[in-house]
Order: sequence, then structure tokens, then C-alpha cells
Amino acid sequence: MARAERDSLLDEIARDTGLGGRPRTGGSSQERARVAVRKAITTGLDRIASVDESLARHLRTSVHTGLTCWYDPDPEAPVAWVLYPPD
Repeated sequence: MARAERDSLLDEIARDTGLGGRPRTGGSSQERARVAVRKAITTGLDRIASVDESLARHLRTSVHTGLTCWYDPDPEAPVAWVLYPPD
């Protein structure tokens, strides 16, 4: 009886952990949101590339995703953002 209960508990623990005993994140809402954001950024960059390949290349090297997303341009190649053409 105790052995069967122990085996059952070990099976449950194994289902809830990934490699090295870390928590499994594959089905969490946080992981699904992270994947959805990454896909949206990739789709957006593909659409930008169809209009302005150099901008898309810059953003692909400067926008980083993971648990957080951030824009980190190369300090050796400064970018001057012009949002509206000059009058």
C-alpha cells in the first residue's frame, strides 16, 4: 500500500517538473503569452521587411525576446528615428 502511494506521488511530481527538477512551463498561460508575443513580433518584422528591409534588419538585431522583451540597439551604430517627414 505505501509503495503504491509513493509511486503515485512520484508520478505526479514527475508530471509537474521538467529537466533537472525545474518547474514545467509549457502549458502555463505565461508561456503561451510569451510564445504569442514572439510570434507577433516575428510576423510584424516580416511585414516591415516587405516595405523596408534595412529597418527590419535593424529591429531583428535590436529587439530581444524571452521572459522579457527589450530594444537594445548597437551603440556603435546610432539610429536617428524620424517619425514624420520634415515640413
